[in-house]
Amino acid sequence: MFKLTIVTPEKRLVIDQEIDEVTVPGFKGELNILPGHAPLITTLETGVLRYKLKGETEQKVAISWGYCQVNPQGVNILAEYAAVPMDLQLEELKKALAAAELKLSTESLTDEQWAEAQREVAKARTGMEIFPGTWS
Repeated sequence: MFKLTIVTPEKRLVIDQEIDEVTVPGFKGELNILPGHAPLITTLETGVLRYKLKGETEQKVAISWGYCQVNPQGVNILAEYAAVPMDLQLEELKKALAAAELKLSTESLTDEQWAEAQREVAKARTGMEIFPGTWS
């Protein structure tokens, strides 16, 4: 059995669910992971994680930074932030995106503040990407 676990510091989204495949937003691009994949540890970027539970349709999770570990038993995702579509509010995503973009365009930021604002833009856009009925 090939299983998926997705956890954040605040919650557990998926625990030991049998999957057919998972696609993660890796640091250097998307990784499609199938049963039998070579063992691997990589960092994750903000983006959409997609997975298929055994015999079901594809599910999407918005994640922001983290680690992915692949072993013969499955895939473990440790993410700083993760949300499923039902956890998201479109208006909140739009507000977060506007605030982060405004900060980037009008404020004098340190390198660290600039990187954080960029992460907030990416996080809001990723949430909008998985939100039902919005662009994808």
